[in-house]
Amino acid sequence: MIERINNFNLTQDSQGLDRIRPRSTLWPKYFKEYYVLSTVIKFIKTEPGLKHLNAYTLADSHAQELGLFLLVDRYQLFVGCLGNKFDLLEHALHQLDWSRGFQCTSIPARYLATILKVIEAKQLTITSEFHSNLYTLPAKEAMQLRVDCPDGLQLRPLVEADAQLIDKMWPYSDTGSLYFIQRQIRLCPSMGLCDMKTNKLVTWCVRTMDGLLAVLQVGNAYKMRRFGTIVVAALSRVIGALGDDVGAEVHPENVPSRSIFNKLGFRVSDQCHWSYTAPENGKFTWPHGQ
Repeated sequence: MIERINNFNLTQDSQGLDRIRPRSTLWPKYFKEYYVLSTVIKFIKTEPGLKHLNAYTLADSHAQELGLFLLVDRYQLFVGCLGNKFDLLEHALHQLDWSRGFQCTSIPARYLATILKVIEAKQLTITSEFHSNLYTLPAKEAMQLRVDCPDGLQLRPLVEADAQLIDKMWPYSDTGSLYFIQRQIRLCPSMGLCDMKTNKLVTWCVRTMDGLLAVLQVGNAYKMRRFGTIVVAALSRVIGALGDDVGAEVHPENVPSRSIFNKLGFRVSDQCHWSYTAPENGKFTWPHGQ
C-alpha cells in the first residue's frame, strides 16, 4: 500500500535522498528529484495549509532506502527512485488514483518505460506527450554570469499582481495556470524586466515546482533584443546565490531558448518526458484559486 508522507519527513531524513545532494557522485543525475522535494519542503514550511499537494511512498523499508516518492501537485505528477530497477515504483504508481487525469511532469527518461507501462495496464488515454532536454548550470557558474541591463529598463522580482499579464500571455495558459503562476511568484525566486517610463513588464521568468526556470517570455514588441538572456542570467544569479544549481527544460525545436541557455553555459544533462492522461469522466476543472 502507498502511504502519505506526513510533513514530508521522509524527504528530509531518507538516507537515499541524502546521497543525491548537489556535488555528490550522483549529481546532476538526480537534479529533478532533489529540487522538487526540496522545493516542496520549503512550500510546506512557508504555507502549511497548501491544498492539493501530497507526497506518497510505499510502506516498505527498501522503498524508503531508495527514497521512492510520488508527488501529486494538483494535476501534476512527479516521481523519483534511486537505482536502475523500478518494480517498486511501478507498484506504487498502480495504487494512485488516476481518475482525474495526470500531467506526468518532466519525467526523467529513465522512468518513462515504467510510467508508460502503468498507463497501458490501466488502459488510460494519453492526450498529449512530448520530450525536452534538461539544461543545468552549477551554482558557482551561475553566480558569475554577467548581467547588463539596458538603459531605460529595470530588473526586479515579480509580484503576484504580475501573474494576470503573465498568464494571459502564456501559450500554456489553462484552468488553474493563474494560481500556479501566483504561487510560484509568491514562494520561489522570479525575475522581470520593466520599462522604467511606463513600468510595463516586458520580459519575465519564474522558477517552478521542480526548481526549473520556466514561463520565460518576451513581450511581442521587445523580441530580438536579448531581453530573454538578460532575465535568465539575472534569475540564475539569484538562484545560484541561494546555493542552488540552476536548471531549465527546452524543447529541441525551440531554437531561441536553446540559444539562450547554450550562450550562458548551461549543459544538457538529461532528457525529460511529459505525458498527459485524460480524466475518466470528462474534463476535470480545478476550483477557482486552487
